[in-house]
Amino acid sequence: MTTLKVLKVSQPIGEFFIGAIDSDELLSITTVDVREFEKGKAGAIDGIQRVRSKTRLKDLTEYVNLDYATFPTSVILAIDQRCVTLSKIEGCAGLYSLQVSAYDGSEGDDPIPLDASAFVIDGQHRLAGLENREPDKDPFEVNVSIFVGADIADQAEIFSRVNLAQTKVNKSLTYDLLEYAKEKSPYKVAHDVVVALNSDDHGPFFEKIKRLGVRTPGLDGETLAQATVVNGLLRHLPQNQEKERSKSLFGLSRKSEPNESWRSRIFVDFYRDDDFASILLNVSNFFEAVATKWPNAWRDPQEGQILPRTTGFNALIRFLKDAYLSLVDEPRVVETNEFLEIFERIRIQESELNKDVYVPGSTGQGKLYSELVAQAFPDRGKDGQQSLF
Repeated sequence: MTTLKVLKVSQPIGEFFIGAIDSDELLSITTVDVREFEKGKAGAIDGIQRVRSKTRLKDLTEYVNLDYATFPTSVILAIDQRCVTLSKIEGCAGLYSLQVSAYDGSEGDDPIPLDASAFVIDGQHRLAGLENREPDKDPFEVNVSIFVGADIADQAEIFSRVNLAQTKVNKSLTYDLLEYAKEKSPYKVAHDVVVALNSDDHGPFFEKIKRLGVRTPGLDGETLAQATVVNGLLRHLPQNQEKERSKSLFGLSRKSEPNESWRSRIFVDFYRDDDFASILLNVSNFFEAVATKWPNAWRDPQEGQILPRTTGFNALIRFLKDAYLSLVDEPRVVETNEFLEIFERIRIQESELNKDVYVPGSTGQGKLYSELVAQAFPDRGKDGQQSLF
């Protein structure tokens, strides 16, 4: 049996109740009804929830164990009215005690065990992540919106409205809000480097980056979303980026993680030493070499050219690691002319850098990266798979 205090809310769809409950108690009463084909019934489909995403679950499992984890939006539940006892709390308008218990089937229908009394309409991945919260962590309360007696049609309507009505936040805007962050994190460092690159009127990225993911009024040369460039830089910064953010938020040691190596994440030592200028210079010098190798494709791209767009950038920022490791024995700033020596080995012509040769998406990115490696380092084997570094 679980009891919580709730407030009644009246909206056009009907009444529901809002409250807070310990995550362990919540997990003990909830079940998820995934929409899928029914076994043994050809073409029959049942349930309302999406199939659980393994990737999202992995991310949320890591997140809920961070010291600053929060789920401020409600998990939405539907609870069978036979499992609910509501008692008005006198002296406070709209406040109730809501008790959830098993149903014994006394009305001649199937019983409902306590662990199946509440169906999750929205929030299954958050709850699944909380299942893996480390036992020594402090209690984690979850705010809930509870629909009592909502039938499957109402549940489907609520799920559809909640998910279809949401507008996904532009990731570039999310990164740009790091301007206000006080703590150091890989996200913050990558954002600051992007802003510096975009502001350097002598650099290769000057006014080339869409800070908010959309073009700045009055500028026509912006070809890269901030999110694209930030994500590219993050591949060279410490790997467990949420954990790094947590360290800074709570004043924990920012020393290197076990088995961390600059040969794996080439900017990790600069990050640990707060040497952000070296990160900026390495990226700027590398792409200056790109701009020197293919000046028209980078500086003044025509429609269909991919070099300073997502396809080209993602291949190049990946190739940066290969080029860097071929030139250094320890972390340092590599000059433009050093990078240019590597690009001079590459035979790809500007006329080939188009979306017909390198199709947008991972296929085109992978093809360009493989050709860069194969031509720059022919001794490494097919597609650069046998690394010398």
